[in-house]
Amino acid sequence: MKRTFLKAIIGLSMVASTTVFVVSCSNNDDETIDNTSSVDPNNFKGDITSNVTLDPSKTYTITGKVAVKAGASLTIPAGTKFQVTAGELNSDGTVKAVSYLIVERGAKIYINGTASQPVVFEGTTHKQGHWGGIVVLGNAPSNRSAAGTSTSELGELTYGGTDKADNSGSITYLVIKDSGYKYNPEKEFNGLSLFGVGSGTKVSYVYVTNGADDGVEMFGGNVNVDHIIVTGVGDDSFDWTESWSGSVNYIYAARMKQFMDAAEPGNRGIEADSQDTDANTTNGANGGVSNPTVTNATFIGNTKGAESQGMKIRAGSAGKFDNVVLANFSTGLDFETDRTYTWFKSGAYLNNIRFVNIGTEWKAKATTANPTPDMSTVYVKSTTATGAGNGTALPDWAKGWTGLTSFDVADAGN
Repeated sequence: MKRTFLKAIIGLSMVASTTVFVVSCSNNDDETIDNTSSVDPNNFKGDITSNVTLDPSKTYTITGKVAVKAGASLTIPAGTKFQVTAGELNSDGTVKAVSYLIVERGAKIYINGTASQPVVFEGTTHKQGHWGGIVVLGNAPSNRSAAGTSTSELGELTYGGTDKADNSGSITYLVIKDSGYKYNPEKEFNGLSLFGVGSGTKVSYVYVTNGADDGVEMFGGNVNVDHIIVTGVGDDSFDWTESWSGSVNYIYAARMKQFMDAAEPGNRGIEADSQDTDANTTNGANGGVSNPTVTNATFIGNTKGAESQGMKIRAGSAGKFDNVVLANFSTGLDFETDRTYTWFKSGAYLNNIRFVNIGTEWKAKATTANPTPDMSTVYVKSTTATGAGNGTALPDWAKGWTGLTSFDVADAGN
């Protein structure tokens, strides 16, 4: 998923609603939630304008957009469960306004799940793309402008800035199922989207499964995330753009065999960009370049579809990688653009890479400056890399709270 995400929300809102809230996908009778007691567990939607804490003994049914406004916070205790509807429907059953949770710039979210009591969001119907997803906007830099900010199509929903250490709250032990609502092939939600989120925000132990687009995507920012699980999404498992310069430590991501013959069987383990429209930008406080650190990672695919690539690194993205297992993809490492070539040839940034049943270890696309790019020397292979902890097998830290007890290459297909 690319920059069109916020534009998609706005475009649908303009058609479906006369509300004054820019990203609202609900009609103008949405309530304002100004205290905990005003939350209706059976019809949870509207704008949160104060500090609201939910009740873990209740199951909340989200029926539209839930927006945490600037200056407010939403606290979700361990064990809280959410059933999410597709949203407001037209008379013919099509979706008029999709359900999702958005945390606006200057607001905070506290998802306080534990290993024994994770917080779970799942669709009222279990299918890819049933509802939207979770979106967090912060004040850390994007490279869409010199100021480090970016805005929605109408110029009224801002994210990004210059505060690399911005704090949007914390997310721990979170499970997201059935997300990724699609407006059209170019515009759809991810499971978890982090726009300009800073390093003061904690994101740890997140599981996204059965989603229709990307599992987790970074749009700029400096947030560090760890212990991420993604299975069975229709596009990329982990995606970044707009100069994200944080880290991901311990990630296990895999396609699922049950979707092998679907229209969208899944794409890359990682899709890495600096910016889709200007691979050489120097905008923003991160210097314009995506340059994250990826350690202890396992990515498992199958050969279905045109984008069976373990890691696609392009559009000027840099990065540092260590202890990575790539399995069952047609291509292991796929590089594009001169800025990316220059970065990886300038130092040892791809270390301890293990290829398991990979058709072609690396590919690179010709450019005017590099008509025959040779990236064969930029990575160091290892036959003993453990990846997320257990090679291609599900690591121990992922068991239990995700509902998974095992997973391996056979579960992803081949």
